[in-house]
Amino acid sequence: MAGESGMKTRVIIVGTFLMLLLMAVPETAFANSSGRTGSTDGCGAGFCHSSTSPTVTPALSGTPSSGYTPGITYSLSVSASGGPSGTSGGFNLDSNLGVFSNPGPNARLSSGEVTHSNSNSRAWSVDWTAPITGSGDVVFYLAVNLVNGNGGTSGDSWGTDSWTLSEASSSPSPAQINNLGFNQPGTDRGSVFSHSVLDLDTGSPTLVLSNGSTVSFNSTGGSEVINDEVISIAGDCAILYNRTLRCSGSNTYGQLGVGSNSLSNGTVDFGTRVPVAISNGNYHNCAILDDASLNCWGRNNHGQLGDSSNVNRNSPVPVDLGVNRTAISVSAGNDFTCAILDTGEIKCWGFNGFGNLGDGTTTSRNSPVLANHSTGLRASSLATPGYSVCAIFDNGSISCWGKAYTVSTQGGSVTGSSTDIQLPTGRTASDIDGTNWHTCALMDNGSINCWGVNTHGQWGDGTCSSSSSNCSGTDGNVPSYVLMPSPAIALVTGIESTCAINQSYSLFCWGGQSGEFDGTSNDILVPYLMDFNNSTLGESIGYSEQDLDGDGTRNVLDLDIGDDTDGDGFNSSMDDFPDNPARWVSCPDGQWGRLSCQNSSTGHFSLQGSLFHESCTTGNYQPEEGQSLCYEASSGYFVDEESSSVQQHCDPGFYQNDLAQSSCTPSPVGNYTNNQYGDADDSHPTPLQSRSATYDGEIGNYSWSNDSGDLFSIFVPRDTTVSVNLTNSNLNGDFSVSLYYYNSSLAMSFISTSNNSTLGGDVASVSTIGTPFNSSSILLISVTPNNSSSGDYTFTLTLKSIIDDSTIGNQSESIDAEIQVGFFQCQLGTYQAKTGSGSCDSASTGRYVSSVGATSEELCTPGNYQPLTGQSSCLSAQQGYYVSQSGATSQTPALPGNFVANPGATSQTQCSPGKYQPSFAQISCLVADPGFYVFSSGSVSQAACSPGEYQPSNGSTSCIDASSGYYVPNYSSTS
Repeated sequence: MAGESGMKTRVIIVGTFLMLLLMAVPETAFANSSGRTGSTDGCGAGFCHSSTSPTVTPALSGTPSSGYTPGITYSLSVSASGGPSGTSGGFNLDSNLGVFSNPGPNARLSSGEVTHSNSNSRAWSVDWTAPITGSGDVVFYLAVNLVNGNGGTSGDSWGTDSWTLSEASSSPSPAQINNLGFNQPGTDRGSVFSHSVLDLDTGSPTLVLSNGSTVSFNSTGGSEVINDEVISIAGDCAILYNRTLRCSGSNTYGQLGVGSNSLSNGTVDFGTRVPVAISNGNYHNCAILDDASLNCWGRNNHGQLGDSSNVNRNSPVPVDLGVNRTAISVSAGNDFTCAILDTGEIKCWGFNGFGNLGDGTTTSRNSPVLANHSTGLRASSLATPGYSVCAIFDNGSISCWGKAYTVSTQGGSVTGSSTDIQLPTGRTASDIDGTNWHTCALMDNGSINCWGVNTHGQWGDGTCSSSSSNCSGTDGNVPSYVLMPSPAIALVTGIESTCAINQSYSLFCWGGQSGEFDGTSNDILVPYLMDFNNSTLGESIGYSEQDLDGDGTRNVLDLDIGDDTDGDGFNSSMDDFPDNPARWVSCPDGQWGRLSCQNSSTGHFSLQGSLFHESCTTGNYQPEEGQSLCYEASSGYFVDEESSSVQQHCDPGFYQNDLAQSSCTPSPVGNYTNNQYGDADDSHPTPLQSRSATYDGEIGNYSWSNDSGDLFSIFVPRDTTVSVNLTNSNLNGDFSVSLYYYNSSLAMSFISTSNNSTLGGDVASVSTIGTPFNSSSILLISVTPNNSSSGDYTFTLTLKSIIDDSTIGNQSESIDAEIQVGFFQCQLGTYQAKTGSGSCDSASTGRYVSSVGATSEELCTPGNYQPLTGQSSCLSAQQGYYVSQSGATSQTPALPGNFVANPGATSQTQCSPGKYQPSFAQISCLVADPGFYVFSSGSVSQAACSPGEYQPSNGSTSCIDASSGYYVPNYSSTS
């Protein structure tokens, strides 16, 4: 190819000069900086180590024997045999195609070739990446010099050889691209046919991922992901998922378009239209809208807004492209703007000091003028680098005009209408981008060529033109081949740098940087692999389909066809919008798009003709793709975020008895709710979603719930039938299902009952088929047990349209019909003082709860006690026991000398004189025996009468003294 041959020529010419640069390496090691067989300079011409005896035989290993696979990297090894004895040597390895990288020990890269870095070895290694598909044969040139280390050239010897390697005959197609479902994934700035998901001005490139997040790079080269909702980006502005345009940043001239110069961010107002393509200039921005009209805003000192004035605008103003003319691409440049029209013509406006408007003058214009490029071809893509314009035409050629092309000095003479750019032989351009003073084009085979200014290595060919950077290259308009290791699918240019994405979705950048590439401030002269994990993020870039019709031709080049009134490359007979190149199709319900239709994502919906899918609002969700509505959150569930694909059960302690709610209600005091069981009332219906689904419920599983059946309601649109199939997992479960509806008097009217029940595993079925409904209705579904049956049940609810027999919703989604649709009262022995509780608290010991729905527990009163928790009453103190305080957990036994005669006593009673009690917990006292007495109250024993005393009676409080003439000799005498 011509471009690659030119590159090789430069390498050969500088060969002798490189010899001088490498003087730090011992001369005895040099094999020649050019080093290839047949070289006419350096060692190849006999200028240094001229001896070829003893014979040196170079060896190159690691090349694939069956041919190279395009884009694959191979590890090569260089060695030699023969020659003088020793361990010192040097080499030079070159190839006409592919890229060398990662040199091993004692080796280095020099001007795209590989050579030694010292003379300490006779074996070297390097990686080589094969060229792109269709590049042709690769020739490796190797020269090896083996030296004896005597400090001179005598005795040294060198040898050369070459190897030719063909492309593998069964070169695999880029299957990784097809993984994304695209014919040709990519990105293009300012085009109605593509989103712009790779942006670069100064500093860091920005990538847009398919989930709307953006990736940028910090000053150490690390990638940073920011969550967002972006689908297309250009400078300070981004089109969001909802197709609004958000801009933020500097706003001196109103370039944010938010209606005020004082705001630093906001949404651009386009009225009822939405932006489909955007382009950023130096201080102005432009957008193509969904009707293919063009609006611009910002600085207007040279008329770059195209509104026939020179007044700055902080809100969008329309650009008059001509009668019935529309835009398919726009590029905002340095104080001027150009657009490709539906006719394939180019119109430009704004600054024209270098003839960049293409109208044959250097007079600035504040309204669009036709660019007379004189190619006679339709333009398909354009860029506005510096004060020039470069465009790709429908045959894949590129022509440029403006500074350095048709005008050399500002206000100078115009030397021609345009200048053809000499692309490599056999190559055509498919995309182009230019910012500031350099331009790059993506070729049909995935290679990239750049031209213009190269002060910081923005060409990516290993050279640069800045003498301060020790570069020897020059600027120019002859395209130079970028040393990409594999074919590219997208590119973008910045002020002093360039970036591209290859077919493996890796990101490469080169040129000037402030650390965003490799963490240094060094200019990067060849493509540098960025810190971007393509295995996890690369396939997630929000690419656009560049070949919508799959014919192998990119959209921008697939324009010149018959019967195409709007010039969008889509036949008018199949074009839903034959006069609007920004739209091809009006998508059906559940799909959206401008040029092709795609299903609405989960959590979204779209109606016929939608340009984008809408997010489900809070309280609604959509678990499936391609839907035209969102489902209301079910009773017992909630959805608290937009774009949700699932509904969530209410948390324990909360319930929801309505549909479409974004939160749940805390259960009131004295009540609770949990996620284990629930109950749909049999008299007040629980609402169901207006869709097909499968519902699970239960009847009578909890004796305290008084569950005698379940009643549900569902809104049924007109021209819709409903059928219910009820089953039970327990073969002994005996349930029936019936349908009712509310009549005009809001009374329940019977429709039908299932012919059989679920007993024995049967299906109980009922439907509204044959029942006429003149309007939308509220249908009631009643599930009732037969013969006091209890257990779990499942019913499949199916809604179908009478018009097209389509099913509304999906029966595969299983929903709990009863859990957390309401709350339960705390049962006897339990209470709940707080709201939002998932259970009730058991009454503590010494306390009780005697009613349902209690908010507090009660203390056991004196005379009562409770040793257990969760009790609905207290225990009365038994005879012989008493409870003197409130909240007692136990009863107290009567002490010796005391008794408790009655239950429920709050205190003990002392034994009276004449009585005693030696034991605990007694219900009465003992009467003092004859011969004994009890003098005081609360006695635990009786006392014996002493000698000289006696007591013949029971229950005495004292003894009787012996009478005169008598005596009592013993204790306990009764006489």
